[in-house]
Amino acid sequence: MRPAVSIVIPTYNRNKLLTRAIESVLSQGFDDFEVLVIDGARSNSTRELVRSYGDGRLRYIPQRGKGIADARNLGVKKARGEYIAFLDDDDQWLPEKLGLQMELFKSLPSTYGLIYTAFNYYYLERNKILGTKKPKARGNVYRHLLKDNITGTSTIMVRRECFKRAGLFRMSFPTCEDWDMWLRMSRVCLFEAIDEPLVNYSIHSGQFSFAKYLAGRYRMIEAHGDIRHDPQVLSYHLLQIGILKLFSGDRTGEKDVLRAFKLNPAMTGNLQDVLGSIFDVRTKIYILKFLGRL
Repeated sequence: MRPAVSIVIPTYNRNKLLTRAIESVLSQGFDDFEVLVIDGARSNSTRELVRSYGDGRLRYIPQRGKGIADARNLGVKKARGEYIAFLDDDDQWLPEKLGLQMELFKSLPSTYGLIYTAFNYYYLERNKILGTKKPKARGNVYRHLLKDNITGTSTIMVRRECFKRAGLFRMSFPTCEDWDMWLRMSRVCLFEAIDEPLVNYSIHSGQFSFAKYLAGRYRMIEAHGDIRHDPQVLSYHLLQIGILKLFSGDRTGEKDVLRAFKLNPAMTGNLQDVLGSIFDVRTKIYILKFLGRL
């Protein structure tokens, strides 16, 4: 019998964190699921860890280390459930997460293909919540996603059939591959959200590469004409990139900021979003990481 939900967990030599992630799934009140652990390291210890649970719902799938986009794609291809949920190996679900999403899906028309939730930024080294990201968009979220990613991948549950229409994660993205995926997904289905934080998104040392993040942001601009050819949207991206560069000590950010104002001198349509992004907890975390305080 096919499970209702397939849960995709990519991992790479992080068994301690993986254990925490798996146990947060096994603690769910809703239990009609399978768990696909996609192991990019093809590690014997990870294979044995999965088998040690003695739970037939857990499936170990080796992968040839091609990155997280390929790992998620492999999970989507192997999934048997009608719905697919994603959990990064360093994140953690709260016990009500799957149940609340399944309950909400049952109440929605089939035009809704994706449900995401609020989440906590969880500082792993100090077991401390740094802040919470609340949902900001529902329904047709395409215009919102042109400017900002709306959530973390570990919050998302999606109808499997939507991937047939939107495609899979693109491996050409060094980062932001999830943002690109949900932007494309928003063209084929409506989104709904749960305001309650149901995921702890982990912040920890060794996690963040500013250079790769910037490369991902520039790749978003390159890949999406509705960003690249819209002066308001492009100026918003360049202003964010420039500010983050300047906070990190990279003076080339001045060029991005100047170009942003040349494209949209009055920041028409952007001012509220720009101010919101500057004071967003995510930006504060990036800045603290740049300054070496996280």
